[in-house]
Amino acid sequence: MNKKPTRILVVAVIAAVLSTAFAASQTTGTSVVQKVQATEGINENTNDKPEGRGSNRHENEHKPSFAASENLDETKVTELRIAMHDLWVEHVVWTRQYIVAAASDSPDAPFAAERLLENQDQIGDAIKPLYGDEAGEQLTSLLKDHILIAVDLLEAAKAGDTAAVEEIEEKWYENGDDIATFLSEANPNWTKEDMLSMINEHLSLTKTEAVARLTGDYATDVTTFDALYVHAVSMADAFTSGIVKQFPEQYEAQEIEDDEE
Repeated sequence: MNKKPTRILVVAVIAAVLSTAFAASQTTGTSVVQKVQATEGINENTNDKPEGRGSNRHENEHKPSFAASENLDETKVTELRIAMHDLWVEHVVWTRQYIVAAASDSPDAPFAAERLLENQDQIGDAIKPLYGDEAGEQLTSLLKDHILIAVDLLEAAKAGDTAAVEEIEEKWYENGDDIATFLSEANPNWTKEDMLSMINEHLSLTKTEAVARLTGDYATDVTTFDALYVHAVSMADAFTSGIVKQFPEQYEAQEIEDDEE
């Protein structure tokens, strides 16, 4: 089996851990502890344990809203929403599966890595019918660049080259900005500010999950995955809403006329 995907993703996880330490000046105003506490607050407010993939809470809280005057085909919108949910929930699930496997040197790590890489390709492929093959390939390329930059970051850190670490990490965050720019230019309903905030939140939670797992902080590990799941559903619904608003003609309900005798 080709070991390259495994090596790349191991590097990405380790680089995420390193990035937590190196990027103090890059972090947003909300701390990791606050994020975890916020998630715990969600669980406490529901008076229940974190709910699973098919929970009604996720269905109700994250269902995208549209104007009451919009004449939408609910079946088409639901199909799109389910497709987006599958992609982004699978993204966080397979990321977690890989982190858990890699942290324990489990033999299933290469298989989880392969499936995670496939998910990245699928995300790019998913936008091709609406935005074209070139846009789909560009999104896939941006996502893969993020991993390759992480490889460079690890190599610089192992070499003890602090200046290179700072330079490469800045490039890493610029890549996140590039993804936000790409999305905002593709769809006017996805503003640059919203996309960047969403991407940075996803990256921050993923780094928190990886660090917690690798350091044996399993309580934070599990709590953060709950937050990642909820956030993935929110991302999927943001994409669903933006697509429907940009291409309303593809999701309009068709009027059925009675045949005149």
